[in-house]
Amino acid sequence: MMFHESTRRVWWHPAEVLGTAIAYFVCALLALMLTRFDGGIAVVWLAGAVLFARLQVTPRRRWMPIIVLCVPAAICASQLFGFKGWAGVGLPLACIVEAVGAAWLMRRFFPRFGRFQSMREVMTFLIICGFTLPALSAVFAAVIANAARDVGYLTAWRDWYAGHALGFIVFGPPLVLLLRGDVAQWTRTAGPRVQRRTFGLLGLVLLASLAAFGQSRIPLVVVPFLPMIAATFKLGRFGAVASIMIVIPVGLACSLAGLGPTALLTGGMALKLQVLQIYFATIVLLLLPLAAELYARRRIVERLHAAEALHRLVLDRMSDIVLRAGLDGTVRYASPSVERVTGYPATELGGRPLFNLIMPEDLPLVLETRRAVMASPEDSAIVEYRVIQKGGSVVWVESHVRAMVNADGNVSGTISIIREVTERRHFVEDLRQQAMTDPLTGASNRRAFDDALGALVTSPSMGGEAGCLAVFDLDHFKRINDEYGHAAGDAVLVRFVAIVRGAVRDGDLVARLGGEEFAVLLAGLSVEQAHLVCERIRMRLGAVGVDTPSGPVIAATVSVGIAPLSIDSDPERILAAADEALYRAKRGGRNQSAAA
Repeated sequence: MMFHESTRRVWWHPAEVLGTAIAYFVCALLALMLTRFDGGIAVVWLAGAVLFARLQVTPRRRWMPIIVLCVPAAICASQLFGFKGWAGVGLPLACIVEAVGAAWLMRRFFPRFGRFQSMREVMTFLIICGFTLPALSAVFAAVIANAARDVGYLTAWRDWYAGHALGFIVFGPPLVLLLRGDVAQWTRTAGPRVQRRTFGLLGLVLLASLAAFGQSRIPLVVVPFLPMIAATFKLGRFGAVASIMIVIPVGLACSLAGLGPTALLTGGMALKLQVLQIYFATIVLLLLPLAAELYARRRIVERLHAAEALHRLVLDRMSDIVLRAGLDGTVRYASPSVERVTGYPATELGGRPLFNLIMPEDLPLVLETRRAVMASPEDSAIVEYRVIQKGGSVVWVESHVRAMVNADGNVSGTISIIREVTERRHFVEDLRQQAMTDPLTGASNRRAFDDALGALVTSPSMGGEAGCLAVFDLDHFKRINDEYGHAAGDAVLVRFVAIVRGAVRDGDLVARLGGEEFAVLLAGLSVEQAHLVCERIRMRLGAVGVDTPSGPVIAATVSVGIAPLSIDSDPERILAAADEALYRAKRGGRNQSAAA
């Protein structure tokens, strides 16, 4: 039941699917009723932009129900007011494939499409949606139209291409921004004063649109540009989208009624509507890049304010090191306090690579932290690493890192506030070591083992085997204590841990679970590989024996139980499986290994 509900949540969103199908049907119906002339191709096509915009803002795993329901909607609209019969199936399917292909390609080549914050984004959209997909789909549509109605091939290709390309360009971006929530965000955040200013500016856009398209005597096509640009400057992307959504319906309604600048053109209504769409496309390609540029500049101003606040913070904490580094890691500026920590005067560090001061073992962590903050300039990060002083000594430092952004909005380097934390680091490491170590053998204790096992089984695997748990129990250990004394028993335990550490990798955890029972976490090994390691330990212990303080060499043996690890498994079940294998080895005669 839970799986069924989860699947339904992922794949089926009724409001989203039905709303898109209804919108597609209505837009297709209106286009066929109002912009299809002489039995040919509709010269205005909004339905493709509707499906394209919905797919752009919808996770790809939820595309299929939307596409499936839009297919009968498209066919129904065509059968009612467009091509009938087999052509009324082929042309709607071409429309659906075109919109889906455009959405898929935009996701493929520009995964974050819809923000309209760069010319690269705009050019990618124009190439895919304004040229490639409409031109390809027009080839098939023209063949179908020519065969079904004897419409001229070139005429059908031109009408389809112009209507669909301009439909994507004109209606696609506003619908994407609308569905992304720009209007809802503005509604939530705009105060009364902003709302009054917004209604005033958009009212001017409406009046200018009516003045330009509500009469046919004077071609006032430039008049709406002024209030639209003003709305974009004052309101950003919301103003641009709102202005476009005002001009387009006013222009279309008036033009279909025989009014507006297109009435002054000679030619049929199809030509007039195509010219009108080119006008709309010009508006879209003017306002959206302008809004994106204004947005970028606003972000720069905000970052300058943040940098000013950071500067004041730095002035208040001059005992810490302030260090600015370029993209290549060279030191551009270091505060005078750097000499106290590193031994290098600030003037001596200028122009030198920052990475030369960092311990090689810690350098990957520092580089990864720099990459992360430079990839997300709004975020900061904290990293601890070791620095090599001028005299060769090593100290621990804590660095708060943030990316620097230049006037063009590009990351130019990082700025760090650094303080020495050597004593704190050593103190914490000592406490951690004491809390996690068995005092007799030096192996990890039960607490460290439980933490490591829990972390290992709940972490994603790096590929291949997750690993194995091996549990060791020294055979007849009570008899060793009774015959040779507890000091000899302790020597056996210490010697056994040394043998285990010599047989496993440096990263494998060796832990004493209690008494004479030990465990080893062998990450990344299969059961067969773990069995070979355990056999090597068992045979080495049995071969060398253990020297005791009193003189005699004790012959000790060990039994082993092995259990495989698996992601999201219960650590207690894994340990129980290893214990069961261990008991099986003991029941089988001891001094052997068994796998769960």
